[in-house]
Amino acid sequence: MLEAVWWLLTPSTLLVLLVLLAFAAGRLRAGRLAGALLFFPLLLLLALVLAPVDEYLGNGLESRIGAPDPLPERVDGIIVLGGAVEWRVSAARSQLALDDAGERLLAALALAKRYPEAELVFTGLFMDALREEWKGADGEGLLFQDTLRGRRVTFLGEARSTYEEALLARERVAPAAGSTWLLVTSALHMPRAYGTFKAQGWQLTPFPVDYRSLPPSEWRAAWRFDLAVGKRLAGLDRVVREWGAYQVYKRAGRLVD
Repeated sequence: MLEAVWWLLTPSTLLVLLVLLAFAAGRLRAGRLAGALLFFPLLLLLALVLAPVDEYLGNGLESRIGAPDPLPERVDGIIVLGGAVEWRVSAARSQLALDDAGERLLAALALAKRYPEAELVFTGLFMDALREEWKGADGEGLLFQDTLRGRRVTFLGEARSTYEEALLARERVAPAAGSTWLLVTSALHMPRAYGTFKAQGWQLTPFPVDYRSLPPSEWRAAWRFDLAVGKRLAGLDRVVREWGAYQVYKRAGRLVD
């Protein structure tokens, strides 16, 4: 039900619905109504052509939480939230396939090399058969090849939301008091993820990756006219969904702001 609500509220869906309603109004000879219904879609498309609206709106979340500088000298574990790997494609093609958030996995591997004693925890693998295959690989299978041979690697696939990921990870990992854990996820997702884990009493060290926006100080220099409206519209959908999810979590008491 919630997924359907998010789908209806995304800008791209609203745009299509308004265009369809305008077409229906035109067929019914309600020209003034059709023009009014087309105003918002045309305005949105014009705005996306003239400026990276998705980046401007996403910056409010991406710039909220940054990685510490310098990083901790010692790290006990690294949690990598799901959304980096195309599991079905990886299994079918027998090679690692990353999606548009693949920086999460690349950052995790870099951090794993930097902290050779750290435990690794991955979330977001939902298919039971695949999950058992990766678990059986013990860090030596397709996902890592020989990079993490012999490392402690845990896969948590039962959770299907950030809130469930925090609950499950807290329960399964049971971090020792005073231990240091890094949280790796996309910068856009980090405020919600970090706040959700913190609400469960787990103070993690954030390590955001996969930035999609420039800081405000560089907006003027980076402003550009772009006819690739589809890409910007997809980015706007992603930003609107994340802002919406953040507000829902906040009002439901699932995160510490």
